[in-house]
Amino acid sequence: MIRRAALLGALALAIFATGCERRADRVTEPATTVAPAGTERPGATGTTSPDLAPTPGGTQGPTGRPCSLGPAAAFPPGQSSAGTIASGGRERTFRLHVPGSYDGTRELALVLNFHGLGSNGVESEFYSGLVPVAGREGFLVASPDGINRSWLLTPGVNDITFTRDLVEGIAEFACVDRDRVYATGISNGGFMSAALACFAGDLVAAVAPIAGMTAPGDLCGEPVPFVEFHGTDDRVVPYEPGIVAPTGGRFAGVPALMEAWAEFNGCEGEPREEAVGESVVFREYQGCDAPTGHYVVKGGGHTWPGAVEVERLGATTQEISATEIAWAFFEANPRE
Repeated sequence: MIRRAALLGALALAIFATGCERRADRVTEPATTVAPAGTERPGATGTTSPDLAPTPGGTQGPTGRPCSLGPAAAFPPGQSSAGTIASGGRERTFRLHVPGSYDGTRELALVLNFHGLGSNGVESEFYSGLVPVAGREGFLVASPDGINRSWLLTPGVNDITFTRDLVEGIAEFACVDRDRVYATGISNGGFMSAALACFAGDLVAAVAPIAGMTAPGDLCGEPVPFVEFHGTDDRVVPYEPGIVAPTGGRFAGVPALMEAWAEFNGCEGEPREEAVGESVVFREYQGCDAPTGHYVVKGGGHTWPGAVEVERLGATTQEISATEIAWAFFEANPRE
């Protein structure tokens, strides 16, 4: 296993890569309703591995435990709204999308969506394509803003604590199922998702980093369901061992990091490989205490599979949708 030194090194060096302490005091009224749900980009579709979970067919409404909060004026159903929260002595901002089916009588899953370095929650909400899937499947999406448009990099800012505060704050306004809180994100946001799997496994039930991850280590908690997506031609966070472009730091490579996560999650033996597209292979580890897998996008760049093309970051496969696969993975892996 990659141990504590490797974990700290990855946090210090690798999380610079990009594609573009206390409880929360309160969540305030949203600064503005940025856009109604109907204006968002439709989600891309694609295939999933049957061994992960079937592609969801559309629940069209909440299915969690009873709740009595009711709809909140601050975060109207069917819209994405901006909000603020006090955390660590700072005012932090985020966007929350509430599906149109929400009526405040049942708990919903919450997906935390972390942007890449230099980006923000608005851009991440659009780029990820999570909003239309959330509307169809009936879950909440929170897209927070990192300090200095980054995660885990600003001295004096504890983004793990902020994430805990964010979930607590949102739960004051919306019916959040604490057994179905998940995390995803690209690049620096992928590293943030992986860090949550390590340091906040009691908060997130499963994670799906994209084009970026750090390693587990001695400071981590219990196994957490983990699925990652990465292009072999990623020139920012290289697939094979190499140099992280923005920092010049050495990177262990995705295969080594996935082996570390497989070991951490109690997997045994070699992963089973399955072609899920002409250029996409799913590697699923066996005998795990928590499901662990990896989508290898042959020729893929530093991009989100199934999303809009970002030419400067390399090729974006449309053979799969990381958004659809991540949600299927989340739906299949609530906290037990």
